[in-house]
Amino acid sequence: MALSIIGALGLANIALTLLVIRRLGEHSRLLAENATARPASAAGWPAAIDVAPGEQVGDFAVTAFDGTSMSRGDLNGRTLVGFVAPGCPACDASLPDFIERAGAAEGGRAQVVAVVMGDARAAGEVCEQLSPVARVLTEDQEAGPLATAFGVGGLPAFALLAGDTVVASHSLIERLPA
Repeated sequence: MALSIIGALGLANIALTLLVIRRLGEHSRLLAENATARPASAAGWPAAIDVAPGEQVGDFAVTAFDGTSMSRGDLNGRTLVGFVAPGCPACDASLPDFIERAGAAEGGRAQVVAVVMGDARAAGEVCEQLSPVARVLTEDQEAGPLATAFGVGGLPAFALLAGDTVVASHSLIERLPA
């Protein structure tokens, strides 16, 4: 009698385990579909940049890493913009692709803006990497003028601009149109 009860419990355990595995497979499939079919904000994650395509970025006036000043009025033509932070694993992973794309940008360094967020001491190395291919701006706070002007919702964040108007944005550089 005890042996049949243990056997029945074992079979019930196996059946429940198989149902859980099946359900996890369905969830994984749905998550993969949502991640590729909808923008991050629609999938429940914060948008990389809250300024929607077709809208202008907000006003800002800052001093670049090389000491020059920059404002929204300096955004001319087609511009690639990237927000990264030192020590951010996703930012570190996307940095080589951003540098490669920035190096190939039509118009060169003048048409690429890199914003390095966080502590200025830690940002120095990242700024040095980006300086040959981008106008580098630094911001030591998440609610600074650049993050506010672009509506940065998470890092990394990348955008393509036409003048001061957002054309496209995403947290993955490879998801921006060429």
